[in-house]
Amino acid sequence: MRIARNVIRGGAQVPIIDIELVEDEQSGQGTTINIQALADSLGVLFNSGQAGTWVRLRHLPRDRYAENQTRIDQSTRPVFITVLKSRLGDENELAVEAKAIASTVSGLLDRPVQNTHVLFAPDAAGRIAFGGELVRS
Repeated sequence: MRIARNVIRGGAQVPIIDIELVEDEQSGQGTTINIQALADSLGVLFNSGQAGTWVRLRHLPRDRYAENQTRIDQSTRPVFITVLKSRLGDENELAVEAKAIASTVSGLLDRPVQNTHVLFAPDAAGRIAFGGELVRS
């Protein structure tokens, strides 16, 4: 599945994807993650060209994450994904994108899709600059 309408850089589509993993401190830094496979798979998903999808990965120690009025089971391994694009589509397009992104990322990270959450940042056009050049809306 390919999705479009991403951050525009010099006429090319450039979605910026931030991924944050909640994990035990001892396993967090030792986990082998193929960040290139994540970028390549998301690039296919977004139908972006070479160097057209940017992915940043961060680890959040489990002791820095909580949910109100509950204790998180050790087997629960949340993933938070933030997607920045020039313009968001309508709700139906976002629903398709969210499902595809969550499925792709959770599969590559061996995480449960039900614990993989996608946040779409507000439209980036008019708010983001590449090399100091503002992407106009």
